[in-house]
Amino acid sequence: MPALPSTKTQASKRLSILSTEEIDSLFGLPHFTESERHIHFDLSPQEQETVDTARTITAGVHLVLQLGYFKARAQFFVVRLDYARPDMDHILTRYYPGRAMAEVGSLSKPTRLAQQRIVLALLNYRLCGGAEKQALVAFAQRSAMLSTQPKFILREVLEHLSNQRTVAPGYTFLQDLVSQAVTDERKRVTRKLDAALSAKLQQSLDALLQADDKIHLINVLKHEAKDFSNKELRQEVDRRKQLAPLHAFAQTFLMDATLSSESIKYYASLVQFYTVYKLRRMDAATARLYLLCFAFHRFRQINDNLIEAFIHLVGQFDKQAKLAAKVAMHQASEEANSNLKAAGEVLGLFVDESIAGDCPFSTVKERAFGLLEMSAFPSVSNYLRNVAFDKLDYEWTYFTVLSATIKRNLRHLFCDIDFTGRLEEAPLVTAISVMQNLLRQNKSLRQADASKFPEAVIPQALKKHILVETIEDGKKRKAVLSQ
Repeated sequence: MPALPSTKTQASKRLSILSTEEIDSLFGLPHFTESERHIHFDLSPQEQETVDTARTITAGVHLVLQLGYFKARAQFFVVRLDYARPDMDHILTRYYPGRAMAEVGSLSKPTRLAQQRIVLALLNYRLCGGAEKQALVAFAQRSAMLSTQPKFILREVLEHLSNQRTVAPGYTFLQDLVSQAVTDERKRVTRKLDAALSAKLQQSLDALLQADDKIHLINVLKHEAKDFSNKELRQEVDRRKQLAPLHAFAQTFLMDATLSSESIKYYASLVQFYTVYKLRRMDAATARLYLLCFAFHRFRQINDNLIEAFIHLVGQFDKQAKLAAKVAMHQASEEANSNLKAAGEVLGLFVDESIAGDCPFSTVKERAFGLLEMSAFPSVSNYLRNVAFDKLDYEWTYFTVLSATIKRNLRHLFCDIDFTGRLEEAPLVTAISVMQNLLRQNKSLRQADASKFPEAVIPQALKKHILVETIEDGKKRKAVLSQ
């Protein structure tokens, strides 16, 4: 097993894992409330029997104190009497009634160490010796393969020690342990990356830290879309295209290198954390690993953003069309109601005795249109015949109005998003593939081969809005409507 470094340089550069408060909660002396003292200084029959064998009141009080502190922290402490005074007062009152604090002195080192052995035996714990520390190094390295997030490794190590009923070494040892595990895991992966990276991909990764017009490419790729506006989404699409080759390589490499998703996120976050200057000063292999993980993670983040934007925009256009149809239906109903009187007068023409039987129909029509405008006849006729307003027809008519807006905002997203289904040959997946292939070649949807377009994916009610019959070379063929 590799030895853990313990030089002064190492101490000055120790990995910062926990905050001061977190360190104190794990390794600091406990600060008990009165109710907590009743819990932690409560003795089992075996513990009481052991305390009763103490030769002096000093030894007895300190043994109860050590037991209580160990139950709270699983750590041993060298305690000053003034600090522990409230706890010792509780112990005296509870287990030595009538005895005074003045009778309790400090504990000698041999007695303190002897009491630690007693506490370990009573609570079935052991110290973390040389063999245990070597085993802990191997455990930390295995944990680092699950996640190189330092706090995760430390948490796993502490939980392992607790399960093994082993007293945790000091925090500085654990810092060095975690740091070494992180370093070893990073070296393992960077060695694999060096062997797998082609010269072209190596240049692509290095180029992320280069400046173009005083703007580093990595900073451009870090930028996230502010909203779902056309400008912002087109920039996201461009960033996705730039990252696509690196993502394609990373998708296979990171799996082959058995790098966990948590480690990928952690390495990617370091690119966000470090400045370009610091990344450029790093070991090249390490920087490339961080950048590859960033490219992989950022590509997927962009992909999620584009999918979310696509769903949002489709929903917005659909909502607009439904609202327009609702307004149109309301207007049609109002117009029909307002024209009912005129419609009655039109019907009266058929029984108007002043109109000769041989009067030309064109003359009657002229009089009818004078009573009710020609454009109002369909809505009044449908109303009188109780024909339902075709909302779907109006929605698709409104989509025609929105056609230019839909093309500008959705087409580039549709072309760049990768769609997959549970069944590769599913009609919907096939239809998407046909449409994407055409649009990516700047061709019209009318040019889709009807024999290859899965008509079954289109609901019957929508076919008249999506498919149209054309005649080519004297033969009828179906084509997709293209606005």
